[in-house]
Amino acid sequence: MSPEKSCSESPFSALSYQEQQDRWLEWRSRQLDYQPADRNPSEADPFPPTASMPLRMPNMALAAPTRHRELDQVISRHAQALRKAGAFQPLSTK
Repeated sequence: MSPEKSCSESPFSALSYQEQQDRWLEWRSRQLDYQPADRNPSEADPFPPTASMPLRMPNMALAAPTRHRELDQVISRHAQALRKAGAFQPLSTK
């Protein structure tokens, strides 16, 4: 081992950026589960291409309905807790 190389340096980090990318793609390609593409085009497609269907675009000018039921519940529980707790009375008065 040459003195300029440290023991803690990995062989992967010693590679150039392009070599690291190539090694990563090679490793990743081994991890993927490829399925053979021997599908016959005459077979019935479970999702056949449909004719262009008309799309309804949302009208962004309309205001969205307000949905603050959860916030109203939190505020009512807070008000209920305030009523139940009563006024704050410190233990010591100076």
